[in-house]
Amino acid sequence: MIVAAALGAMAVPALAAPNGAALSGRSLRMNGDRMTRALNLLEAKGYTNFIDFRGAGGSYEATVTQGGRHFAVRVDPDSQQVTPVE
Repeated sequence: MIVAAALGAMAVPALAAPNGAALSGRSLRMNGDRMTRALNLLEAKGYTNFIDFRGAGGSYEATVTQGGRHFAVRVDPDSQQVTPVE
């Protein structure tokens, strides 16, 4: 899938534990899987042009385009919810 390929180009060192410690290989894979699920969820819900995609607590946030409008959303890949950020 295109999203998964784009994710592969992202810099892995940007991922770190909340306390700033480096993540283990297993943790990196788990976070990468969640990231991929979040990006795929955005695509499945019809959002395009994801920019500023970043971790936000246990979720992710991104600026997306839908219907010609640009706005920020929060993505929870575990619950498969995408909600506008106020």
